[in-house]
Amino acid sequence: MEMNEEKDIENALRAYGERIRFKRKLAKIQASIDMDVVRQEANSYSSQAESSGQIRMLWQTYRTTLAVAASVALITTFGSIFLYRSYQQGHKQQEQQYSLLSKEIQAVKSSQRQILNDINGRGRGLSINPAQVAGSGFLLTSDGYFVTNNHIVREADSVYVQSAKGEVFKARVVYTDQSRDVAILQLCDDSAFRTLPPVPYAFDPRPSDLGERVYTLGYPREEIVYGEGYLSSGTGYRGDSTAYQVAIGVNPGNSGGPLLDEKGNVIGMISGKQTTSEGVSFAIKTNYLLEALNNIPPDSLKELPIRLNRKNTLTDLNRKQQIKRMQDYVYQVKVFKHKE
Repeated sequence: MEMNEEKDIENALRAYGERIRFKRKLAKIQASIDMDVVRQEANSYSSQAESSGQIRMLWQTYRTTLAVAASVALITTFGSIFLYRSYQQGHKQQEQQYSLLSKEIQAVKSSQRQILNDINGRGRGLSINPAQVAGSGFLLTSDGYFVTNNHIVREADSVYVQSAKGEVFKARVVYTDQSRDVAILQLCDDSAFRTLPPVPYAFDPRPSDLGERVYTLGYPREEIVYGEGYLSSGTGYRGDSTAYQVAIGVNPGNSGGPLLDEKGNVIGMISGKQTTSEGVSFAIKTNYLLEALNNIPPDSLKELPIRLNRKNTLTDLNRKQQIKRMQDYVYQVKVFKHKE
C-alpha cells in the first residue's frame, strides 16, 4: 500500500475513533440524567402553570447538560461530514494528477466501416473519418506482432495502424493485460501487410539506472515526433514498481510509444504523464511487456510463438541514424468505437 493511501486511511480511522468517543460521551451524559425525575418534575410544574418561575428553575437546572449533549451531536455530525468530504476531495485530486495519453479525436461517421473495408481506400478513409481515439505503438517482430497500451484499444470496435509512410493496416487484438496497461496486436492477419526486415532494436528487461539518457518516438500529431530526456525514478506514479518515471515532455498520442536507451534497447513503453508537473512522464518497464507476451494463450497465437529479436543493430549508430532506422517500426494507432 502506498504512503498517500495509508495516510488517507489513517485519517479516516482517526475520524471514526473521534466519532465513537463523542458518542460514548453523549451516552454517559444522557445516562447521568434521571429521566423519571425529570418527567415527574415536568408534570408537577406543568400542572402549576401559574408558577412560571419553577419552569425556569427546571431549565436552569438542566440547561448545561442539554447544551453539552446538543453540542456533542452537532460536532460529531458536521465533523464526520467534513472529514469524509476532505478525504474524497484529496483522493480525487491525487487521481487527477495522472493522465493517460490516449488522444481523443473526432467521432466517426456512420460510413466509416464501408470506407475502411476498401483496402485501396484506407488512407482516404482515415482522413475523411478520423478515429475516436489515437495513440502510438511499435512492432515486436518484423512479421507483424505489435504492442501498445491497453487503455488505447479498450472497448475498440476496430483498430488500424498507420506507418510513417502513410500505409494503413488493420490490427487484431491478440491479448490485453489491463493491470499493466499492455495490449498485444497482430498486423499479419491483414493481407496488405508485408514482413519487414528484422526489427533493429532489442528488448532489455534489466533495470535501468537513474540518470540514463533515453528517448521516445510517437504520434502526438499526424507525423512522428521525437523526444529525449533521462530516467528520473525507478518507479512510476505513486511508487508503481511496474513503471519508470521519465523526464520527457509528452502529449496525448505519445502513449504506447517505445522508450529506448542510448544504445537503442527498448527499456519501456510510454503510458502516461503527471499533470501537475511539466515534463514528468511514465513508462511501463520492458520486463512487464515480456511477461504479457508469456501470458498469451497459445490458441491466440495459432500455436506459433512470438520470437523477439535478440540482436540490436542500433548500438553503433548515432542518434540521427537510430531514429531513421526506427521510424518504419513505430506506428500511429487509430481506434474506432461503435457509435449509434
